[in-house]
Amino acid sequence: MNTLSSLLARPSVTHLTPASPMEAVAPLLMVGEHKKSGLILCKEFHAEFAGPGAALCSPVEQPYKAVIAIGCPDIVATHNASDRSRAYGLRIQWSRWLYRIADQENPADRVDKLLAGLEEFFGRAVVMSLPSEVLALLVGVLPQTVDQVKASYGHSENTLIFPCDQLKVTKLSWNLPDAVLRHETPLKQETTLKEIQQTYSKMLRSA
Repeated sequence: MNTLSSLLARPSVTHLTPASPMEAVAPLLMVGEHKKSGLILCKEFHAEFAGPGAALCSPVEQPYKAVIAIGCPDIVATHNASDRSRAYGLRIQWSRWLYRIADQENPADRVDKLLAGLEEFFGRAVVMSLPSEVLALLVGVLPQTVDQVKASYGHSENTLIFPCDQLKVTKLSWNLPDAVLRHETPLKQETTLKEIQQTYSKMLRSA
């Protein structure tokens, strides 16, 4: 079991904003491959996980309602057709990993396998800090089911895993190829999906 330090795995709500106004011609973005980090992409009725190497902000995908960063992922640009092909391929691989979990018939089994998979990558403390509503969106279950499985891990809603200052709501701007973090506010594990989306919406309006 691989447990990361909190410095390498901190959930945060993230808004991706291009520094250049030429957004329409911006290169395809991807999650950097050199850190154990990733993004949970919350959409209208579900969420997806984009791990290291996965493509982001494709012009053909459904808009994000919110983006939650786990760890401190680098957001980098692809430079050629080979980079883009690899990034799309890795996005598909992460999607297949999540699909295999969501394909379990029993909802509790889905949550258990999701928590186990994320825990192996990020460590238990980080996984248990993620809001239940967000985890539920990843595998198509009710938040109450996530809470029940968390309880079987010896976790309760009132358990504080990290100090609040380590869980951030963050607006992420980039000046390619380097990413820069701005406008941080705390993200607590009991934060609801509606609150996360409202924060993200405010970031969009202020961008």
